[in-house]
Amino acid sequence: MRLAFSLLSTFLLLILAAQAQTWVPVADFPSGRHHPVTFSLNGKGYSVTGTSSSGLYTKTFYEYDPVLDAWTTLPDFPGEARGYAIGVVHNDLAYIGFGAGANNDLNDFWSYDAQNSQWTELASCPCTPRTHPALIALDNKIYMGLGSGTQNLNDFWEYDIQSNTWSQISNIPGPPRHHPYQFTAGGEVFAGLGHGNGIYKDWYKLDTTNNTWAVMANFPGEARVAGTQFDHAGYGYVLSGDGDDHSYMATGEMWQYDASIDSWTQLAPHPGVSRWAPGSFVIGNEVYFFGGVNKQAGSFPLAAYKYNLTPVSIGIQALNPENLKVYPNPFKDVLNVEMNNLSQLHYRIWSMDGKVLQKGSVLDGFVNTEDIGNGVFILEIQNSDGITISRNRVSKLSDL
Repeated sequence: MRLAFSLLSTFLLLILAAQAQTWVPVADFPSGRHHPVTFSLNGKGYSVTGTSSSGLYTKTFYEYDPVLDAWTTLPDFPGEARGYAIGVVHNDLAYIGFGAGANNDLNDFWSYDAQNSQWTELASCPCTPRTHPALIALDNKIYMGLGSGTQNLNDFWEYDIQSNTWSQISNIPGPPRHHPYQFTAGGEVFAGLGHGNGIYKDWYKLDTTNNTWAVMANFPGEARVAGTQFDHAGYGYVLSGDGDDHSYMATGEMWQYDASIDSWTQLAPHPGVSRWAPGSFVIGNEVYFFGGVNKQAGSFPLAAYKYNLTPVSIGIQALNPENLKVYPNPFKDVLNVEMNNLSQLHYRIWSMDGKVLQKGSVLDGFVNTEDIGNGVFILEIQNSDGITISRNRVSKLSDL
């Protein structure tokens, strides 16, 4: 029984690893456009506004159903048609705003409730209207900054969801810029890269308690602008965009950011050359990628793809110090953990679809998993500073 389960686990892990390294085609996006605002809610994906292949700003609103692999056209966005806008999701609502309207840049702000298909106009930002800024949500606050008005900007603002009010916070310490990358990772807010007086690769973290910024390690790849980004299972991701010459890159690069060690890992690129100003959203454990412009061909591609983000596929062998031992594997209810300074270790157990099932301290060299059912998981070990030092695939089988 033990051998059969071990072989089955190995087989399933090989399948998952293969899936995690492969971009899979899905239904074509209905209409060519760049700078769509994209998000997911309640198991479905959405794309709204953007600039059409004919150069017109739009109000068009699409919904993607991953079960049917089909796009549906929804009623238009009720605000002004726009391009170069931005959106984010927090607590089952989407928030979008800013961008370029027909006659001027915008600073309005809207929420969307997919449960009742309702748009609500919120308080406008008392800031400079702007195009392609950063927008990041965390703990009932939304952080907006950077972008371009009459010039590139580096100011930042905090929107309080509960009070529907805006307040200005510290400027990001780097130079002004537009079309940056941004996300939350490890429960923290990050922004950087983008285009100002050149294309940048600098990277910053916001202390949301004190509203101060810290300089992080530079992005290790080519400087870039005008891609798409998302977060999933505690990691942040940047995907595609233009390189350091503001033209396409040879591949549609994707990078994963681990906030606990301020480190980037390059993943499998999307098919074709990189795209300028595409969109993406995450449903379940998969990211969907579409839209934008193929600058090499001068076209608005309709082809869309998905990629499995199973966290076990990323960097596990690189995070396994020699003086750490985790056993047995497979295990029944208890995992043994051996390492120097054992009393200072903490752990998290992740499901295969990126959910944290259990976390705590490693007590007396044991991790008790009685409350977790059988399956294949990731055991993540952290030191006393919260830095991840190991990730191991582990399999639980109660009748061992």
